[in-house]
Amino acid sequence: MAEATSLFEQGIDLGMVSSIENQGMPKYIWSVDDHGEVYEAKAKADRETRYHGYRLGDDEQTMRRYILDEWNKRCKKN
Repeated sequence: MAEATSLFEQGIDLGMVSSIENQGMPKYIWSVDDHGEVYEAKAKADRETRYHGYRLGDDEQTMRRYILDEWNKRCKKN
């Protein structure tokens, strides 16, 4: 849980979020761990302030590459 929380916070800090939705919260937040695995946290439909996180799978290669590229660019700025 501590690692998931850290990844979630890093994603927010780096601005790796989708557009802001109804309650002022992004629907998606993305993060990358120390091994280069890409994670996505998605707001639950019934409660925009609760998120469900998961690793992006092999069937989402294009999104994984995009997030990893953006993550690396943004980490270099910090």
